Amino acid sequence: MKFCNIFIPLAIVLIALCAFACSPQQKKTLRVGTDAENPPFTYLEGNEFKGIDIEICKRIADKLKMELQITRYRFDDLFSALALNKIDVAASAITITSKRKQTMDFTIPYFETDLAVVTKTKSPVKVEKIEDLGKYIVGCQSQTTSHQYLTENLMEKDLLPKEKLKLYPTVIETLGELLNNKIDLMVFDEWVAKTFSEQGEIKVIYTIQTNEQYGLAMQTGKEINAGINKALKELKESGELKCIIKEYME
Repeated sequence: MKFCNIFIPLAIVLIALCAFACSPQQKKTLRVGTDAENPPFTYLEGNEFKGIDIEICKRIADKLKMELQITRYRFDDLFSALALNKIDVAASAITITSKRKQTMDFTIPYFETDLAVVTKTKSPVKVEKIEDLGKYIVGCQSQTTSHQYLTENLMEKDLLPKEKLKLYPTVIETLGELLNNKIDLMVFDEWVAKTFSEQGEIKVIYTIQTNEQYGLAMQTGKEINAGINKALKELKESGELKCIIKEYME
């Protein structure tokens, strides 16, 4: 009877171990943060995240055999989410800059763009040269390359009075201020501006050539970064990346 009492618990342990060993390994998760306000790169369609950046992240997760988890953040909170290890990747039409590279890693570039100046469709406002922006109240999203460009190339050179530059936390809020006549002009990424202009309420009136390159932002020095970058390179070399961009641009 004593031997039976020993064998029964042992049998239960062996069965449990076998079940664990035989069960499929749980996939690791690729945690992605996005603001979902920069179409055609990232946006919400109903409750579903869509866009070029989102599709790229899906393909990367597939290549790495990982589950994809997407969380929405305000743009200016994405970088702190990376630093606090809340996400592995920030994907929101993020421009690679030397300043950002001091605190985070980037993948290879996957898209190149410029900045655009927009106003309301029926507005008489004209911009023929960059200095013309100083005549108007200009809005942009804070902590973006638009913000950086306007500060370094206009405000610091006394071409745009400080009180005429209005900063907002999101693209949508900035657009709202433009449509409600609180600002005269808005500066943001060219392809995002073109996408919003298709709705008919705003128009692009000037392009600022900045030759910005987008990349996926990652935590500094993480082991997973090499795999993410390799997967993106494969998408680029195979032509898949070009097809993704074409799908959302047309």
